[in-house]
Amino acid sequence: MLSRPLTDALEVVQQEFPSDRLLVDELAADAALAIAATDLDATLARLFELIAVDRLGDRQAYEVFDLLARADWLQWDMPAVQAIAGWADAWWLTALKSEPESTNAGDVLGQLTHLGLPMVKWLTVWLDEMDGSGARHLANFLIDGSDHMGWDGRADEQQQVLAWARSETVVNGLMMIGAAHLEPGQIGLVLDRIIATPGFPA
Repeated sequence: MLSRPLTDALEVVQQEFPSDRLLVDELAADAALAIAATDLDATLARLFELIAVDRLGDRQAYEVFDLLARADWLQWDMPAVQAIAGWADAWWLTALKSEPESTNAGDVLGQLTHLGLPMVKWLTVWLDEMDGSGARHLANFLIDGSDHMGWDGRADEQQQVLAWARSETVVNGLMMIGAAHLEPGQIGLVLDRIIATPGFPA
């Protein structure tokens, strides 16, 4: 079941990108992506729905975001840009509020980097979600890294996450709020990763 913010954001995308193609709501990911290569507007809402319900099969969300980047979506009309950014915000927040066993926020973030939005947009929300599953997602990401293909070629973005994680605000947030949500010993591993031996696992 979709979170309320994600459901609401998807409805906005569907209103902003209606499709007159027959059966577009029934398309599988491969078919929707094939059409999107030449007619992105027609399948964008369907693709966002498939991402939201984790039914992309062996395809990845960043493939959709790459299509948007190539189409220079940030230069589109403001309502379209706001609809897409609003959906991305809701997908990110839903990932952070999900249990780490069901969703890997680090993988989601790697894919969101393909939208070309500033990293601070995502990291600010992560800090706001430190009192709960957001802390566990951050600990897992810092300790284990992410081998998701969305991070391929995104070393600068990974370094931005690491620099942010080393900031006094984030370290204090983890120590004073987030630590209550971590497994025993995890806070030590996190501090080792961001202070003693900074970097992500190879």
